Amino acid sequence: MTSDSIRIRLIAMGGTIAMRREEGQGSTPRDGADELAGSTPSPSGVRVERQDLTLKPSASVTLADVADLCRAIAKAEADGVTGVVVTHGTDTLEETAFALGLMERGAIPVVVTGAMRSADSIGADGPANLANAIRVASHPDARRHGVMVLFGDEIHAGHFVRKVHSGRPHAFSSEPYGPLGHVTEDVVRFEMAALVDLPQLTLGETADGRIPVVPILQAGLDLEPEAIRLFEAAEIDALVISGVGGGHVSARAAQELERLARIKPVVMTSRVGMGPTLSNSYAYAGGDIDLGKRGILNGGRWRPAQARILLQLLISRGMRFEETRSGQ
Repeated sequence: MTSDSIRIRLIAMGGTIAMRREEGQGSTPRDGADELAGSTPSPSGVRVERQDLTLKPSASVTLADVADLCRAIAKAEADGVTGVVVTHGTDTLEETAFALGLMERGAIPVVVTGAMRSADSIGADGPANLANAIRVASHPDARRHGVMVLFGDEIHAGHFVRKVHSGRPHAFSSEPYGPLGHVTEDVVRFEMAALVDLPQLTLGETADGRIPVVPILQAGLDLEPEAIRLFEAAEIDALVISGVGGGHVSARAAQELERLARIKPVVMTSRVGMGPTLSNSYAYAGGDIDLGKRGILNGGRWRPAQARILLQLLISRGMRFEETRSGQ
């Protein structure tokens, strides 16, 4: 591949990287792909094409938006681009990156990035993150790593990364695994590879266009049965429990979860953030063995927000959580 053949498509979706502060008010999304690309010099030999998809804070990004993004990425591949860079808000960046890894989007490398400081802030980190994301998407080895996240000079696997700080510029981590690589002195260095077999899914077309409703309920000291009963409503399609420790709840919650699991899927995950949901360790009421016997599905390696996305996609296709290998 010659240097002048490298084409990167920048797809802008909003977020802090696109925000500016109005006098006397807070920051709101304002900059599109043209403004973002204009503030970031392209690496030598790389042509950056620009496309606006949304202009939202990332808490308002929907799975339908991610499905649109998948189609935009597939179109970019059909147009012959080398790779895609997506700018996105950091609040739900890890969820969009994970969803992209699950959903059909083509085979070209995709790098998601953003910023913790708005475009008009002192020390804005968006231009550096964007420039490095373009470098990563342009790298000849990028294709083998699938969906990646570039933040603070670190290259992360999209299904491992998570936001670990609400305000500092170095806000993302892939602990306990570590990043795939780094960008140092404008040079991309891949040092690891992530070997995870993700199920491949699409967002189904429901009759009313509704995204399946799958809330997350976090457990703590003595999770109350009364809280669990709130999720019996027919409008709720499934429930993810963010359990304590290896995926556990209070003894008095276990019976209520068993009753709910007869009505709709209930998936147990761990709120810890590292390590899988246990399945064969604790037999006490509310422990992982007990919950399995009560029909509660084991979330396996997926964090609560990831299990939620997976359930939404599966339910939209009329599939069952246990039909995939995701809980292993």
